[in-house]
Amino acid sequence: MSPPNPPAPPRTWTKTADRPLRSRRQSLGIWLFAHWLRVPVPWHAVRQTDARGLLAFEHERLLALAAAGEAVPPVIAFDGHSLVTGDIGRTLAHTLGEMPEPQRLAVMCAASADLAAFHARGHWHGGAQTRNLTWDGQRFARLDFEEPLLPGMDLPTVQLYDALQLLFSLSHMLESLGPQAVREVLQAYEQAARAHPYEAGLKPDLRAFLNHLLPRLRWVSRLAGWSSRLNHSRELKRLRTLLDGMAAFVSAG
Repeated sequence: MSPPNPPAPPRTWTKTADRPLRSRRQSLGIWLFAHWLRVPVPWHAVRQTDARGLLAFEHERLLALAAAGEAVPPVIAFDGHSLVTGDIGRTLAHTLGEMPEPQRLAVMCAASADLAAFHARGHWHGGAQTRNLTWDGQRFARLDFEEPLLPGMDLPTVQLYDALQLLFSLSHMLESLGPQAVREVLQAYEQAARAHPYEAGLKPDLRAFLNHLLPRLRWVSRLAGWSSRLNHSRELKRLRTLLDGMAAFVSAG
């Protein structure tokens, strides 16, 4: 009788200071677009030049969030050059992609509500896209915390930026479900925000934020529509679905 196979070692992930950082052109594009939308992302937050500094910042945030009881990757080792963390499961982007379409909306709404609860506890993500979330069927967890948006921005604005990141990362799933699904995802955030007292004091006003953004995003949609190629692109269809859903959410307030 052969001996039983030993259990597989826990999976870990290593991020090092050797990885490529954003180029100046990429940074400038992000900064200009954010400011055109009147989201005051500071230049130092998008212009990545100090890989060790980013790792140290992420290390500190992971420790602080874990100490606060948040679901984040456990830090296994950090030496200033490499950050080793434990695995927290498959990303939400991957999970949603394998899920039957009728089941997706409920999970997307749950992710939106969970983000609002995370914000109510006084936290922010800085990279709230579905590629940086995991879900095990009961609990969401978060990863990738290297964006130094605070103290360059105020907390409510960073939290609203999180909500926008999550929504846009869901756009390819929401397109086939239509504007009503977009509205439901936004309502899930708003309802969860109302249900929780905010430890940091000031609640982010998602409805006012989107009302502020809509005219500029509509302008992008109209400008792209002048091109016959872009007018029928999937990206523009997704944007228009989001905009219609945002408008419905804003007008319902």
